[in-house]
Amino acid sequence: MSESTDLRPGTEGGTAGAEEPRAADTTMDARTRLVRSLLRLILAAALLSAPVYLVAEEFGGEAIVRVLLSNGVCALGCWSLLRLVGAGRVELAARVLVWGLLLLVAGLASSNGEPVHVNVINFMLVTLLAAVTLGARALLVAGGLSAAVMLGIAWAQAVPPPGEDLLEARLEAIAQFLPTWCVVVAVLWHHLRGVTERA
Repeated sequence: MSESTDLRPGTEGGTAGAEEPRAADTTMDARTRLVRSLLRLILAAALLSAPVYLVAEEFGGEAIVRVLLSNGVCALGCWSLLRLVGAGRVELAARVLVWGLLLLVAGLASSNGEPVHVNVINFMLVTLLAAVTLGARALLVAGGLSAAVMLGIAWAQAVPPPGEDLLEARLEAIAQFLPTWCVVVAVLWHHLRGVTERA
């Protein structure tokens, strides 16, 4: 008695159709693990860095408020997004993570009064998260928005030393981070393009 063959569209002897969903499931599982791991990592960083910041600022009232607005909001957001991932909304969780964190970082960087260079690493974290979770287009958008925010901060913060023009001081402040920023974003973008082409 001959073996039966599955002739449904997209199958070949009953194996091809089974392999494609299996490959898709594997990809989704890997993406779920990635997003979940990143959320747990950022949650842990927010919780562990909060007491360090409070000790450094001697538990001042303003420091407590800033920790609640930064670390507290970040931790609560990550916890909520982990629940979203558990419900199968991985793509939505990844998007909220990247753009929500960018909004938080931009707001804090614009209001904390620190030099723009102090916040470059935070913007780089968001841009890197966009690259690894959302892809090349999101990388360029996050990198561009981050650069625009940092440009605005540097432009507003620049204070020329005696004898130096204000415009010169502003351009000098921007030149200290913008060229390197653009190179890093370009390197990440080319890497993602290469990965896509190889795939």
